[in-house]
Amino acid sequence: MGRRDRDSRFGAGLVTVASLALLVACSPSMPPPDSTPRQRYDWSAERYEDGQYSKAIRGFRDHLFRDPLDPTADSARLLLAESYLESDQELLAANEFRQLVTTRPNSSLADDAQYGICRSYWAMSPSIPRDQDFTRKAIEECARLVEFYPRSPVVTEARSVSEEASQKLAAKELSIGKWYFSRRMYESSIIYLESVLLNYPGSSVEPEVLGLLSNSYRYVGFRREAEQIEARLLELYPDSKEAGLIEKEVGSGTE
Repeated sequence: MGRRDRDSRFGAGLVTVASLALLVACSPSMPPPDSTPRQRYDWSAERYEDGQYSKAIRGFRDHLFRDPLDPTADSARLLLAESYLESDQELLAANEFRQLVTTRPNSSLADDAQYGICRSYWAMSPSIPRDQDFTRKAIEECARLVEFYPRSPVVTEARSVSEEASQKLAAKELSIGKWYFSRRMYESSIIYLESVLLNYPGSSVEPEVLGLLSNSYRYVGFRREAEQIEARLLELYPDSKEAGLIEKEVGSGTE
């Protein structure tokens, strides 16, 4: 390829890049200044539907600042919060959802906003080894939805989030119990394992909790308590790996 051809293609590329830059620059980032409240809302809602969350946020904020009492204000607040949530700004989302719930508790969208608070905190819930404060807050906010809006169509979804969050907290308590057990600090292990049974009954980790708790009791000399835990494990989870280990020990005569 000759130099002239290369220069020609390079020049064409510059024209293309310049054209794209011009289109981006000309794309409006805010509703037209002379827009009516409804037009501002529609403009922002269209950006939200298109996944342009930054523009939607600017549009909804401008709309709420200019016309906070407009009939579309509740919907604007809800979609503003959803835009924050979609763009991984969970704390800002929770604040906007809460603003709608607290200032407009009788709004037809209040239950969705309350569920939005729950979803925001759940989105911030970290991995099990880390502090689970946001997980607990998600459970609390979902519980408020069930309490104050029991007929809401999102109650079932909120209960599902709460159940999943509770399972996570149970796994967190178990991990701490296992940590103490691995270091032969059996009394401390017992405290956390019993906490799982008390606060998260029927959790998916309960068979493992019961098996570890039985061993912890035996190591500290509480044979009677260990036998009670083993009987509970065999009754409730007869097909579990932990129950199988107990049956094997009993069959072999191991104490």
